Amino acid sequence: MLDTYLVATGFYQIAWPDAPGGQPGLTYVRPGVRESLRVFLCAAAPEMEVYTGELQNGRLVYRGPAELVEQLRNLAERQN
Repeated sequence: MLDTYLVATGFYQIAWPDAPGGQPGLTYVRPGVRESLRVFLCAAAPEMEVYTGELQNGRLVYRGPAELVEQLRNLAERQN
């Protein structure tokens, strides 16, 4: 469900190395005018990480349960 929401709001799934610590998962990115949003969905747990800024050196702005998708909605709907 979350992956469907991400695609519907302009995110693209990309090939990305597993998270630090070796957690497998899926990575989505949405380019913006000033910065990108990158979302990592952990495959082994219902958690996600959201980064803003440059693709390689983004700032972690959220790490926690994927059920709190309202936080993602707030970030995704910002004009960046």
